[in-house]
Amino acid sequence: MVRNILLLVIGIIGLAIVRNLIREISRFVVRSMGARSASKGSGAGSPAGSPTSGRLVQDPQTGTYVDPAFAVRAEVGGTIYYFESEASRDAFVKASA
Repeated sequence: MVRNILLLVIGIIGLAIVRNLIREISRFVVRSMGARSASKGSGAGSPAGSPTSGRLVQDPQTGTYVDPAFAVRAEVGGTIYYFESEASRDAFVKASA
C-alpha cells in the first residue's frame, strides 16, 4: 500500500517536471521564431529578448491580435502599426499609399 502511494507521488512529480520542460521548450521555440521574423524584415518588431507587457494590438489589415514585441512594424502617416506578417504589412502599406 505504501509502495503504491510512493509510486503515485513519484509519478505525479515526474509528470510535473515533464510538463514544465515542454512549456519551457515551447517558449524557447516561440521566442526563436519571433527573433527570426524580426531579423528578416526591414521594419520588423522589437528585439527578441525584450520583455512583453502582456498587451496585444490588432493588425489593421487582418484583424488578428499580435504581441508588439514580436510583430512586424510599419510607420504610415506618422502612426506605427503592428502586423502579424510581412505580407499583411505590405498589403496595408500598399492600400494606404
